[in-house]
Amino acid sequence: MRLKGQIAIVTGGGRGIGRAICLALAREGANIVIVSRTGKEIRETARMVEKEGRGALAVRTDIRKEEKVINMISETVNAFVRIDILVNNAGVAYRKYLIDTSTEEYDEIMDTNLKGMFFCTKYALHHLLKRGEGRIVNISSGAGKHGIPMLPIYCASKFAVIGFTEALAYETGGGLQVYAVCPAGVDTSMYHSMYSDEPVLKPEDVAGKVLELCLPETSLPSRPFSRSLQASYQGCLI
Repeated sequence: MRLKGQIAIVTGGGRGIGRAICLALAREGANIVIVSRTGKEIRETARMVEKEGRGALAVRTDIRKEEKVINMISETVNAFVRIDILVNNAGVAYRKYLIDTSTEEYDEIMDTNLKGMFFCTKYALHHLLKRGEGRIVNISSGAGKHGIPMLPIYCASKFAVIGFTEALAYETGGGLQVYAVCPAGVDTSMYHSMYSDEPVLKPEDVAGKVLELCLPETSLPSRPFSRSLQASYQGCLI
């Protein structure tokens, strides 16, 4: 088990991509802190992680609120002493033309996809830097590389995730590596709430890429670059 004893925080870990990431990391030996606003979902993910023989901590957290994130990081350190991996996966989207998008919808997208990532990274970073090693993996999107009609705010948030990732990668360097993964459409409830066609990826495909980036033997340049996830048009930035 290549991640034996490591501690991973996964936001949006109650379902979809986040749950798949939790299980992929657990199968390689990591103990998992599952973070989401929905208690029932993260408790179910925790049970699945425990069935893999790993430790699990479900922390109901609204990552849009700074004090809630501070509490989540404190609970993690109190339970496991350390943090090795942070996966910023939580995200929301509304498929609407810009003219029809409300200020409340704008705030929910940006506060979850960007501000929440900022809070989680900021308060986990102290513990990662203290150890001098670890991984931060931010889930962006193909919509973070190309504008998509009816997703202008979502695209803006995911473009921002890439800029945030690249800047942070330059700031940290060394043993702490920072990546962004940019999958195309993934078979999740969020995707199906917006589109009727079949997505090109499964949550396990994204989880496999995140796992690869978290393994000790993976040492890619800290500056993100393009690599195919399944095919060239399904690219992800890592």
